[in-house]
Amino acid sequence: MVISIVSNIFTLHAQDPFLSQYYSHTIYLNPAFTGSSGMTRFTLGYRNQFPSMGSAYVNYHTAFDMPVELVQGGVGVSIMNDVQGGGQLSNLRIDGIYSHAIVINQKIEVIGGLQAGYVIQSLKTDDLTFPDGMYYVSGMYVYTGPGEDISDQTSGYPDFAAGVLCFTRDWYAGIAVHHLTAPNISFSENYREPLPRKYTVHAGISIPVFEKRFGREFLQVNPNLIYIQQGSQRQINLGAEVIRKGLFAEVWSRFNNHFGISTITVVAGYQNRRMRFGYSFDFNMYQPWIYDLGSGAHELTFTYRFEKSDKKTKLGTINCPKI
Repeated sequence: MVISIVSNIFTLHAQDPFLSQYYSHTIYLNPAFTGSSGMTRFTLGYRNQFPSMGSAYVNYHTAFDMPVELVQGGVGVSIMNDVQGGGQLSNLRIDGIYSHAIVINQKIEVIGGLQAGYVIQSLKTDDLTFPDGMYYVSGMYVYTGPGEDISDQTSGYPDFAAGVLCFTRDWYAGIAVHHLTAPNISFSENYREPLPRKYTVHAGISIPVFEKRFGREFLQVNPNLIYIQQGSQRQINLGAEVIRKGLFAEVWSRFNNHFGISTITVVAGYQNRRMRFGYSFDFNMYQPWIYDLGSGAHELTFTYRFEKSDKKTKLGTINCPKI
């Protein structure tokens, strides 16, 4: 695969990988979600953005978290590999997470989470096309190779995050800050390129809808708001989830810096007490890609919960309703 790089090869103006199924990989959204389900939980996920370009932007992620009664909190591990350019550029990160729960009363609980990890980024230069190696000869461009010998690059850095989650049986809200130390992500030892901190604010509510005749819950509606800012990039995500007999469907709208709709995401899947499976597709609303489905994104997620026989193993008196 051929990629044209105009900026400095040793510098990455990076933003965090983006996932559309926010609450299927909750500890990526906010480390304070670790252990909040009251059960041991295992998550797998896959995302392919711009599928018309093959594997230009692919993300693989997995996570494991569980409540730990001894420390009145939870522990978890998250692994994510973000691959661009068919493997030319990759970022592998491994994070360990600890959370601690504080019970305000029988109806309100607060959880604080801390995350520490390490990121390994690598760049393969064999198939890259550099501007200084392009020449116009006899009416066509000819590539003769880079003007200097550039070898494959590998570097790594530690990374930290923190978050707070507050919830009742009906609503949930939280804030998180990732990249607390603004780590240097440059491949060059002579140049510093800090990764901007990412700020996340999220909130939602669970609304049961009852049948008039029998007074039973007919379905559940969950409106949600997620605000994310990293560097100069800001986005507002508004969505709602409807759950009926284990089947769920979601619709999300993503707004950019100028409050224009950049993406509409449709999610569908099935869930029960032990597992949740979801598929989503992002419809790109930017011109000229609005009519090109190949410019969207496919995302698959799977979560399995291991329910223990000891019902007392949980962080507090209640579980977060979004888990």
